[in-house]
Amino acid sequence: MVIGGIVLLVFGLNYLKGLDLLKKNNIYHAVYGDVSGINDATPVLYHGYKVGQVVGTDMLADGSGRIAVTMQINENRLKLTKDTHAELFSADLFSRAVRIRLGSGPEAVPGDTLLGGAELSLTESVGAQIDPLKRKAEGMLASVDSVLSAMQLILNENARGDIDASFTNLRATLENINSTTHNLDLLIAKESQHISGILTNVDKVMANLAANNEHLSNIFANMDSATAALANGRLERMMANLESTSTDLKAAMARINSGEGTLGKLMTDDSLYTNLNAATHQMDLLMEDLRLNPHRYLSIFGRKDRLPKLSKSDIERIRETYPPESKP
Repeated sequence: MVIGGIVLLVFGLNYLKGLDLLKKNNIYHAVYGDVSGINDATPVLYHGYKVGQVVGTDMLADGSGRIAVTMQINENRLKLTKDTHAELFSADLFSRAVRIRLGSGPEAVPGDTLLGGAELSLTESVGAQIDPLKRKAEGMLASVDSVLSAMQLILNENARGDIDASFTNLRATLENINSTTHNLDLLIAKESQHISGILTNVDKVMANLAANNEHLSNIFANMDSATAALANGRLERMMANLESTSTDLKAAMARINSGEGTLGKLMTDDSLYTNLNAATHQMDLLMEDLRLNPHRYLSIFGRKDRLPKLSKSDIERIRETYPPESKP
């Protein structure tokens, strides 16, 4: 009876834990860094169907701080592989569970360690989304406080007076604009007939352009033809001839400047000028002598003057013959 009572006690305790001692125990392990919400009798689910439960947790002896979770798989029809993932996830708002994700590797045997993994709990997910919003809200509140402080410093009595003056000036400006607009309306109403005449003249000009469209087209066609002709080598030949003429002119000017030819000698030698000047002077003296002593050259009256008058030419010849330095 004592032995039977002990057996019933052990069976009852394991039954309360969710262990079925009458079934074959398929024990697997998985290692996690955090097993919050995981305890004995935590369900193991496959596509939402319960295939086992957690039967124990223990910290590894390597000092890494990781925790090994032991699971019992009661579903013999589920064939686990060595690369199967046993992920911790939030089954509902308050509890966690283990989710089985099968792999494609070779089949695992009881006692193998499956690949571990964990999703964020609902609280952690909400906290991860709320924390950035909280930080932004705190920064926004700090900015709003700074803005309000700045506004309090700005909106003092003097600043309020300046703002009132600005609004007054703005009101006066709007009134001036309204007055200007009214005057402009009056001006337009007064000059509407003149504006209408201008528009009529513009219409006439446009009508004339439309009537002479063909003539204008011919003018533009002629301009295009002239432009095409100039572009067809004529302009280049004209520029080439002009350049050749300019080169020849430069060469001629260079020969003239160097004294070559008759024109060059006239440009560089002043002897011709000197001779012409002397001849002109002699011609002037001759004409004066002819005027004073015509009988020297023409004997019209049959006699000559016994005492001819001395002309300037005679005086200059005497001076040239007997210069003042030759006197004794």
